[in-house]
Amino acid sequence: MPDRAAPSRPSAERWDADDPGFWARGGRHVARRNLLLAALCGHLGLSVRGMWPVIVLFLPAGSGAAPGAGDKFLLLVTPVVAGAALRPAAGRALARLGGRDRTAVTTAALALPGLAALYVLQRPGAPLWLLLAAAATAGAGDAAAAAPVGAAASYPRRSRGRALALATAGGDLGLATAQLAGVWAAVTAGGASPARIAAVHVPLTVLAALVAALRMDNLAGGKRVGADGPAVVPADATARARRGADPHLAWLSLLSLATAGSFTGYGLAFGLVLRYEFGTSALVALGCALPATLLGAAARPCGGWLAGRWGGARVTLASLSGMAVGTGVLAVASSRGSAGVFTAVLTVLIVLGGMGAGAVVTVAPRLFGERAGEAILSGQDARTAFAAARRSTAVAAGLTGPAGALGAAAIGLSLGVAYDTGSAAPALWGLLGLYSLCAALTWTLYARREPLPAGRSLRRHPGHGPALPESLG
Repeated sequence: MPDRAAPSRPSAERWDADDPGFWARGGRHVARRNLLLAALCGHLGLSVRGMWPVIVLFLPAGSGAAPGAGDKFLLLVTPVVAGAALRPAAGRALARLGGRDRTAVTTAALALPGLAALYVLQRPGAPLWLLLAAAATAGAGDAAAAAPVGAAASYPRRSRGRALALATAGGDLGLATAQLAGVWAAVTAGGASPARIAAVHVPLTVLAALVAALRMDNLAGGKRVGADGPAVVPADATARARRGADPHLAWLSLLSLATAGSFTGYGLAFGLVLRYEFGTSALVALGCALPATLLGAAARPCGGWLAGRWGGARVTLASLSGMAVGTGVLAVASSRGSAGVFTAVLTVLIVLGGMGAGAVVTVAPRLFGERAGEAILSGQDARTAFAAARRSTAVAAGLTGPAGALGAAAIGLSLGVAYDTGSAAPALWGLLGLYSLCAALTWTLYARREPLPAGRSLRRHPGHGPALPESLG
């Protein structure tokens, strides 16, 4: 490679982040710029997806054509379900595009949900199907939220995990941005114009798409990961999963449903739950939901860090156990009308869900890495064994997103049905049962057999435990 600084607009053919010389001569600067811009676009994607949980707080109470409790909870989970369904298809459709082009296209598409929301919210008495159609377009935010995954692939292998964690942590704050837009609408218009929440997103997404098109690069690293990162699973791996090749894929998906689903579901439903539970105003509900969203976003990377110190299964077990206890307290607080206790415990549940979501994704690499080690000891070729472990880990990672979306939808819909009948207690007791079951599964299948991580020395001495090659970690 020529001994000169990396250009500001490098060609994909000459990008080599694992070359220390290339990285030091300018590659670091280019990769950092691309990652920051991709993180900004991913943040806006999740903010657009989070518009409708804020908008429904300002919709009139159910009467006549106005949506009732069940309809409002359906509206807030529709973007999540639509996004989970759209993301794999978007990944395949945009797979041929480089990181810059893919990010610009998916970010520009975010203007559509904003315009759709503006259109329908300016028509009082719009039918539910039209509201649902507008909310479904916000699922485009999931495709934009995948931008940091491709950008992180332009980093050296040793730094990709850290780069992706930092970028996606910013994406988790997207809901907080939508909530801030709701606070602004409540303060400036008294909640009389929820269309302002959508209106503020339209110019921001157009500007972000323009900046991405002008300042990002089509790097080779970004093409290797795919448009939607871990959520896209190779076709052969998907076929094996459908055949039920490994029951652990089902159990890990259930754990993701309980942890990531609760983190997303409770975060989306927080404000609406307070409105139906205690009759709080939209502004007060958003004021209570915003700190919970910020704490939950911080909890997910903390869960991954704790998993590195104590083991992913142990941290997942602690999270699920705490969520089971917290849900019981939440049901009691609901029956007694204790608004302060209810709000505090619901915040704790979001934090525990985020912590569990960050920890459960570390269970699959350890599990399949151990299996690869056992296969090597029994005489199997090491390259073949680790390739099988990587495929199984990719399948498990690909199931995490849909499972989390399904869990969020289950929480939102169960709460909507419960409030339609007058009380959230049945939904809460059902969730307590789910967390208890998942905690028992985590202990039985993973936690009791999990060795205590030995820190960084584990990677240096793979023979001393379930350490994985960097490509599996």
